[in-house]
Amino acid sequence: MQESAVKNLKRRDSFKYVLVLEGVLIGLITGALISVFRLMLTGADALRGRLAEYAASGIGAAVISAAVLIVLTVIISWLLGAEPDIAGSGIPQVEAELSGQKDMCWWRVIAAKMAGCALAIGGGLALGREGPSIQLGSMVGKGFARAGHRLLTEERLLITCGAGAGLSAAFGAPLAGAIFTLEELHKNFSAEVLLSTMAASAAADFVAANVFGLTPVFDFEVEHGLPLSHYWAVIIVGIAVGFFGILYNKTIAFMQDLFDRIGKDAARFAGKMLRKSAFNLTDAHLNTFGEKASRTGKLLVVFTLAYIMLFKCPHALGSGSFLVGEISRGEFTLTALVILLLIKFVFSTASFGSGSPGGIFLPLLVLGAVTGGLVCRILGLFGFDQIYITELVIVAMAGYFSAIVRAPVTGVVLITEMTGNFTCLLPLVLTALVAYLIAESFRIEPIYTQLLHRSQRNTRTAQRRSRFLTDRKTIVDAEVHIGSFMDGKSVMAFGLPVGTLIVSVVRDGVEIIPDGNTILRGGDQLEILMRERDITDVESILDERCKTVTGQ
Repeated sequence: MQESAVKNLKRRDSFKYVLVLEGVLIGLITGALISVFRLMLTGADALRGRLAEYAASGIGAAVISAAVLIVLTVIISWLLGAEPDIAGSGIPQVEAELSGQKDMCWWRVIAAKMAGCALAIGGGLALGREGPSIQLGSMVGKGFARAGHRLLTEERLLITCGAGAGLSAAFGAPLAGAIFTLEELHKNFSAEVLLSTMAASAAADFVAANVFGLTPVFDFEVEHGLPLSHYWAVIIVGIAVGFFGILYNKTIAFMQDLFDRIGKDAARFAGKMLRKSAFNLTDAHLNTFGEKASRTGKLLVVFTLAYIMLFKCPHALGSGSFLVGEISRGEFTLTALVILLLIKFVFSTASFGSGSPGGIFLPLLVLGAVTGGLVCRILGLFGFDQIYITELVIVAMAGYFSAIVRAPVTGVVLITEMTGNFTCLLPLVLTALVAYLIAESFRIEPIYTQLLHRSQRNTRTAQRRSRFLTDRKTIVDAEVHIGSFMDGKSVMAFGLPVGTLIVSVVRDGVEIIPDGNTILRGGDQLEILMRERDITDVESILDERCKTVTGQ
């Protein structure tokens, strides 16, 4: 362990000067990859539009369109079977990778994720590109680290660089990419993470901007700034999206449970049919066919919904990012917004609950925009001037993100960069804060924590975990928060796993080599050496004893 400590610390002393350069390289590669990914999705959206027009042209065209969606169902099911880690947004998988709970095959994930998302979104599922882009970027960072035989400490930082670069290239939001890695992936401030990820995010955005231009994702103007006397409307929006955020997280869990039951029913039905057939199949073969039937059955249900939407409500298909501009211009009536919110809410949560590859960032932002427009229309019944609808749409997106993801700073910065508007900062902060406090008061888990815990409860995940956890060593940075349990306690009171060492304490810029009797103080920066298998346990202890203010 001492040799590992020396090796890690020596490497840290050297790589902290080149980490920014490595971040730039990863950012350039990620920017190019995500640009290709975005072009794939743009093409998929165009093909879906043509399919919707073709399906409405006659009965024969409708049948052929149904066959196309069935083929997409089969292909996506095959991709999920070949690489299970591409399911969903990919952000929980990245968090699991950083905490030592997963060891994804970077090149397989990149290939399968890009294909799966293009097919799913092209087929009409209400999913987004941001979570997949974060996972793709993180796998670029991992591939870079593995190719260079980097230590685990550096590999984790390079994965983080790639994740931030992925978000930056997906939305043209370099600051949000850097902040997201701190607020969501690491959940603490680290100068090394911030600087290297900023470099990666800026490089990725530079590449994407050369492909897609500098126009913001949501390109509309705020012609009428909300006066201070009308800020009560911002609070109402914050309250509304706060409660909708709670409902969204609960509905995601419900949809996942529902589709799990659908999958189990499909697997049982397939098993019965195969047992009645003339084929002499072993239990292993039956289990394999059952898993395939489960995946395909879940996808078939949600693609059936997409098929219905082709005729009844094509606006609900895909991520729906174009809706934000239309709503901000006041093109939807109160009744239309109510109907759109209900359909989009159910369909987007069902799309994600099916386990298909695809993210939730963009769909939830669209839901936030619909909610903001709806609140503005309702307030209009009581005399509220509708010229402020654009600003309420913008702040609602940030509030919805804050309530669901529980990352208010990322939400404010992300919406500011995505809209290119810097006049709404105060109402954005106010809405995000109100929505965050409402969601926190009900003790509902943030969406990605909820998804990560769900995957950890999966028995197959737990069984697979023991096969790839190793004794590779890594160093984790942590801070003792003022008022936390460890503020004023000795190192011995930490209760860290056996073999885990606090190798450095930095206090007021001075490094201390600690022993068991060293008293820690609020604001101390810690460097903790541990085995990969202990990362999850150590971070849980850090959350409880260093980051939670006890008030004692």
